Amino acid sequence: MVGVLSPLAGADTMPYGLYRLLGPDFMVISVPLALQSFAAEDLERAVAAIEPQIGHLVSRGADLILQSGTPLALSLGPEGLQRLLARLRETTGRPILSSALNAVAAAQAVGARRLAVANKWNESLNRKLASFLAHWGIEIVGVAAQAQEPAQFQSADLRQSAELAYALGHNALAQAREADALFIGGGAWFVEGAAERLEREFGKPVITHLNGAVRGILATLGLWRPFPAGHGRVLEAA
Repeated sequence: MVGVLSPLAGADTMPYGLYRLLGPDFMVISVPLALQSFAAEDLERAVAAIEPQIGHLVSRGADLILQSGTPLALSLGPEGLQRLLARLRETTGRPILSSALNAVAAAQAVGARRLAVANKWNESLNRKLASFLAHWGIEIVGVAAQAQEPAQFQSADLRQSAELAYALGHNALAQAREADALFIGGGAWFVEGAAERLEREFGKPVITHLNGAVRGILATLGLWRPFPAGHGRVLEAA
């Protein structure tokens, strides 16, 4: 059973993707942190809600817990995030994953040190992303972003957001030919179709919130095996 600390209420794309890739033996349960904006005070409020909310996931029987929402991790920085995760592991007795660290692990798995990035985050968050990734020796060499607030994510048409993911990803890779891979950030939009198209067109791995989470979950449970061809290079890598 996978517990998810979801930054948004009414999470839909993430559970759907996990069920599709992990299969019927897994159940996803989530609690919302009700993030409404990327203002510093709202990020702080959402982070503060993690510890009160995580008890529900434990009581429901979660075997591991995913701290979803890369912007929350970025607001803490590498050291602050590691301290939070260590504290949560100690208080819950469960493995705790983070979407931000899943992206780092996925980049390492495909040997990517230079990333193009595509997301719906603002300039401040993308600067924090660059600093966060640099902690692990990963450089951002190109950014394509259309800044939105979390409240907009929940009302966006999913088909239109899928096309936006493709357009931003294409722009990011076209402008940063030296990139080893693309990172499409954020879990509140359908990006797997865009990732598949972009991998075909550019011949480079595409890291997403979902494929990073699937790698992290299966590796943590001791169940990781590379996926067969057709699932994308992040999931096909050893």
